[in-house]
Amino acid sequence: MGVFGSIPPARRRWRRTLRAGLFWIALGLGAATISYALSLDIAARSLGFDRRFAQLFFSLIPIPPLALGVHGLALALRLRAASALADRTAAYLSDHLPEGYIVVPHYGPRDGAEDEVPMVVIGPLGVVVIEPRDEGGEVLCYEDHWYRKQKHGVGRRFQGQSPSQRARWNASRVRGDISVEPTRTRVEAVVVFTSAHIAAVSSSSVPAVEGLPAIVDRLVGTPREPVRVAV
Repeated sequence: MGVFGSIPPARRRWRRTLRAGLFWIALGLGAATISYALSLDIAARSLGFDRRFAQLFFSLIPIPPLALGVHGLALALRLRAASALADRTAAYLSDHLPEGYIVVPHYGPRDGAEDEVPMVVIGPLGVVVIEPRDEGGEVLCYEDHWYRKQKHGVGRRFQGQSPSQRARWNASRVRGDISVEPTRTRVEAVVVFTSAHIAAVSSSSVPAVEGLPAIVDRLVGTPREPVRVAV
């Protein structure tokens, strides 16, 4: 059983996003400090503005970088959670898959895109790209749109890209890296929910499984009964 990581921890996207967010926060705070310290009368004469317009101008300057910084920090937290989930999934697979399998978390395709592939597993049955998700409760899918199921019907739609569409896209990226004829190379895409229960997901474009034991069974080709799988 082999476990490899393609992208070093220091270069993973959440760290780069965090650094960018902190930069914009620092820039916004610096602009706010300078604006506060400026003499409005001198600044207004220098810019040729009326004093009240100069005050409005300098009060607005810090807002764009602060907004970019807050957005970057929020995105970095989501990316960090996804990175940690990939690490936990890789650790579980390394403990439960037999010899002959290679697990590659944080795979960086050669297409130049910023997003990494969370998990690639190479084994005797082929190459599988795994999209791990840690939503709780009960989930369902309508034509690749994913939702949390609530007591009185469909709940809120998943934030960000559809898990099944993302898994299918990542599979095509991996396929392009490992084959000179990508259309003839089979790379399976699977979504695995580590905590949620799967409800109606038959319209998902890729298989979806419930729980890490189920993905292990699928990888080794010995599905247990009953298995919750969307095909």
